[in-house]
Amino acid sequence: MPRPFVFLFLACLATAVSSEGLAEGYPLFESDDTLELLLEVPMRELLRRAKKKPLLEGQLKYVAADGSDAAIDLTITTRGRSRLAQCTFPPLSITLDEEQVRSTLFAGQRTIKIVTHCRNASKYQRYLLQEFGIYKAYNLLSDHSFRVRMLNVTYRDSQQKRRDGVEAAFFIESDNEVADRLGMSKIKTKTIASNQFDVAETNKYELFQYMIGNTDWAIKKGPGAENCCHNGKVIGHAGSENDWVVLPYDFDQSGIINTEYALPSLDFHIRSVRQRLYRGRCAHNQQLGETIALINDNRRDIEAALAPQELSNKDQKKALKYLEAFFDTINDSKKIDGRIIGRCRGA
Repeated sequence: MPRPFVFLFLACLATAVSSEGLAEGYPLFESDDTLELLLEVPMRELLRRAKKKPLLEGQLKYVAADGSDAAIDLTITTRGRSRLAQCTFPPLSITLDEEQVRSTLFAGQRTIKIVTHCRNASKYQRYLLQEFGIYKAYNLLSDHSFRVRMLNVTYRDSQQKRRDGVEAAFFIESDNEVADRLGMSKIKTKTIASNQFDVAETNKYELFQYMIGNTDWAIKKGPGAENCCHNGKVIGHAGSENDWVVLPYDFDQSGIINTEYALPSLDFHIRSVRQRLYRGRCAHNQQLGETIALINDNRRDIEAALAPQELSNKDQKKALKYLEAFFDTINDSKKIDGRIIGRCRGA
């Protein structure tokens, strides 16, 4: 069952979105209300075969805005790499029946990622809440970001071989959806040249990652033979080779969360994921002043997202102290020179 502080975070509300006029657009991420869901799938089989990423059939059930019970057929599988290895309850991905979602809360949706609680210990509930908060904090700084929707999920085994479990989780908007709402397109590329970045958006990305203490990303190329980028998706205007934007995701290695399994990369010579390291490009320094001003203007809401009231007092104070060190840096010209401009890449 969810821990007490998670119950405070989760409102028992199906959805506040009207069922009228939902055939167009993506209504799922238009509300900040916690969504109550029931996933009825072969849970025991899904968890037993998690590392093999099985494709299993089931149903998603929820209460529609008119009070009626709604059910949508789906295919579910596990996803991820490090978390799939670390978690007893893996991250999930569901693919919905396109015909059934029309004129529903899930209109326009096809495949949706679900970030789950990973393990049953209370600290993993904190990890989930703070990662959700990271997405919300970045939404404050840029529309070029993944929206998220908090969930209270009942997991039911369709084969009746496992008891129901109720846990917090959240949906992540797809890169297709982000591109569509911004009038842009997804881009598949092995590498990105320095002159192809949207400087303003990329500098937000870089300084934000520094703020949360995350080095687990790359915006120039993907890992190994994979497409760009590591923990980022690329979008741009159709036909344009410039002003490309990388959308960040997957923040469980960030210092502000400090998961028990997070390890600093040996490439960066840092002792802990709590140790900040600026990895921004020197070519984007011209944008630093505007980015710092934007973050300062949104400081109160950023702090509320990254240190939510639903955390314990101890965890909330720890997160705020971590953020305070960042704001102390960006509001001190000498520290900016030494810790940010002096550490940029490509000098």
